[in-house]
Amino acid sequence: KWTIADRVYRAVHWCRIRMSDPDRPLPAKRIRSYRLIRPLGRGGMGVVYEAVHEGVGGRAAIKILRVEIASNPAISERFFDEARAANSVEHPSIIRIFDSGQTEDGLCYLAMEFLDGETLAHRIKLLGRLSVASCIRLSRQVASALSAVHGRGVIHREAYVKSNVCSQVDH
Repeated sequence: KWTIADRVYRAVHWCRIRMSDPDRPLPAKRIRSYRLIRPLGRGGMGVVYEAVHEGVGGRAAIKILRVEIASNPAISERFFDEARAANSVEHPSIIRIFDSGQTEDGLCYLAMEFLDGETLAHRIKLLGRLSVASCIRLSRQVASALSAVHGRGVIHREAYVKSNVCSQVDH
């Protein structure tokens, strides 16, 4: 069975945890054909940046594995295995990863669709609480995504309000 340990799926969309230091310098200005714009969030294994593909101009989210983690071949291989596992499941609430690799200087990255939205935790903080109808709708989306993932033998261990992004289509 596959394990998606670092939130590469989006049951109600993609993980975007706020940076404690949003002015932190970028590790590089570019990752392959992607120009990094700004940090979107940080998790235990890496940082996610908003990026633009230089060739076609499309927006992307680039997840970069922390350097000290990427230096461990077993962990970096798990990072890429989990991306393949996420892409093995087709579901509207599961993020699509369309590129991955390692740069010349050893940065491991995933390029995925960019989601414009807010975390469910942030929405709850802003609104105080969600309506019953919103809770039911969001819970169904999360349950549907988890069911699709589990149906493919993938186990997701970190489904919580900070790892769910509510995009414009969820409003």
